[in-house]
Amino acid sequence: MLNSLKLIHLHAYQGDIHKDMNTSGAFVLETCQRTIVLSTFIEEVPQSTHDVHEGEKAYQFLLETICGLKSRLKGESEIVSQFKTAYSNYLEREYRSKVIMKVLEKLFKDAKEIRSNFLREIGQQSYTGIAKKILIDNSKGKKVLILGSGKLAKDAIRNLSKKFDIYLSARNESKLHEIRDEFSETNIHIINWLQEEDYLSFDSIINTIGAKKTLFDEKFFERFDPSKQLFIDLGSPSILRTTMSSKDGVYKLEDIFTHGKELDQEKNNKISKAHLAIEDAVNRRKTSLTHSYPISWGELEL
Repeated sequence: MLNSLKLIHLHAYQGDIHKDMNTSGAFVLETCQRTIVLSTFIEEVPQSTHDVHEGEKAYQFLLETICGLKSRLKGESEIVSQFKTAYSNYLEREYRSKVIMKVLEKLFKDAKEIRSNFLREIGQQSYTGIAKKILIDNSKGKKVLILGSGKLAKDAIRNLSKKFDIYLSARNESKLHEIRDEFSETNIHIINWLQEEDYLSFDSIINTIGAKKTLFDEKFFERFDPSKQLFIDLGSPSILRTTMSSKDGVYKLEDIFTHGKELDQEKNNKISKAHLAIEDAVNRRKTSLTHSYPISWGELEL
């Protein structure tokens, strides 16, 4: 089964590539850093800048990616959520491959084991963990506004609630109340969505929303006080449009990556062990997924 895999790695976000693959049974993962296409019979690729991995090498690449070892921020955990979302969307597709589904199910199992055994603490030093470090080192106050209602926002609440007063704002009001119920032990205050005057009253703002449109432009930051306030943008694509930088109290994703590199030396030993565990997992799957055959239209689950 592993021998039938073909993985194409495109080195950038490729927009609506899934539309081209919609009838092929291919699994597509799109993030801000890469696009991955996993199938068993891709004959040609519309893009030119790509790597191709086949068989067990394809499975190893997937496992290294979902464990965060291919990310710019080593060991980051947001990629797991992205894989799960992509897989959930794949299951709703009209054309999906039983082979790919089986492989991805094993992938999730192996990744959970490797992360649990080798990368648990590294996962805590992820986007929101680095944001917490920035706040502790630079924040002038305890009032933190978190923008968003997804997994990253929840991670921020978990990381920050013991040291900071948490305020939350998002477009989806029902999700806000669900989060407040989920974190009932934390006194979370809800702020109306996009109330800029209210936002500017906070010591620090952490954005977890990624979108292609601008929500905070130069007009907003003209009223921002770098001597008293911080703005940390974890969203991708960024919703900011400003020339202000970390020197002005505005931290963007590039700054998070820079901070992550400073922590890499502390991670190297665990990452090396994780790579060895991934090689062992690939060898196990090579044995357990022994069937090797190309997928056909009859094997597509409709």
